[in-house]
Amino acid sequence: MKKEYIFGILFFSAIWGTSEAFLGGALYNSGIPYSSVLLTIIGFSVLAFAGVSFPQRGTATLIAALAMLYKFLNSPFFACHLLGILMVGICFDLFFNVFKVRNRSISAAAAIYLNYTLFAVMITYVFRYKHWVEGGIPKILSHIGISGTMAALGCAIFVPVSFYLAERMKSYSERPFNLQYKLAPGGILITTLGLWIYSLVVFGL
Repeated sequence: MKKEYIFGILFFSAIWGTSEAFLGGALYNSGIPYSSVLLTIIGFSVLAFAGVSFPQRGTATLIAALAMLYKFLNSPFFACHLLGILMVGICFDLFFNVFKVRNRSISAAAAIYLNYTLFAVMITYVFRYKHWVEGGIPKILSHIGISGTMAALGCAIFVPVSFYLAERMKSYSERPFNLQYKLAPGGILITTLGLWIYSLVVFGL
């Protein structure tokens, strides 16, 4: 089980990290408004898939930490982006693995609002990131009220759907991270190793 757990954590963190590093990079470089909203929805959806196979407390936070590492290896350093990823994992853990509210849409929306609130307060008053300090209270309220609401609505839809799809997939392959099986784990193993090896090579160049 420990091998399956490690394998699964590496897989989901690589998938999430890839979206942050490459899709996120493309969105931010293009100056697309509210880019963080889509990335947050993807992050929560990935954690929902992971939560079906690995519902243990702390798993989402661990996946987030490794997703941060993956992004760090593949993208220019932006502390606010890394903090955002970590806060997604922590808030997901709180509402889905600690509080365990039955209604997944409500849990997702509540986790999003907590995530956006904690992020805005920490990046402004704890880490004092210049862009946020200059924006002050209006920027914090805009981040929570506008971006947070958009992300909350998106996650209220996509997170329950992701849980449902993951549960359906698990019914066909109960232990997809067990390396004793051949078909599903083989593809997952190749994907996981390929993504992490690629990130290390890019970082080393």
